[in-house]
Amino acid sequence: METFVKVRLIREENKLKQEQVASVLGVKRSTYCSYETGRRKISAKKLKALANFYRIPINVFFDTDEETVNDSEHYDEKSIYLSSLSKDERDLIVKYRTLSVDEKAEVISSVNQMNNNGEK
Repeated sequence: METFVKVRLIREENKLKQEQVASVLGVKRSTYCSYETGRRKISAKKLKALANFYRIPINVFFDTDEETVNDSEHYDEKSIYLSSLSKDERDLIVKYRTLSVDEKAEVISSVNQMNNNGEK
């Protein structure tokens, strides 16, 4: 199976829109669309970013076996399957994964503070 096909199938499996994944990669939706259709080659750097985002090994994009996309052996037990989450949860994760390290720390701090306020 071609890499560009796997890029699309993995996005669909995770129930994400092209706009969401384009945002993760820092490209326009039209550019991302061209990756999925094979009109434009996706760089190794962008594939690595996708692998990190989906929490899968990068070789999943290169494996020629058609079963690889949905094969659980490529996901570790700590992976969150985005497809099992609500739309709001998926949107939060997508947005969170695009933040800088400092911004992520600020979000975690805010959430912890909200949880502590709720426990009183």
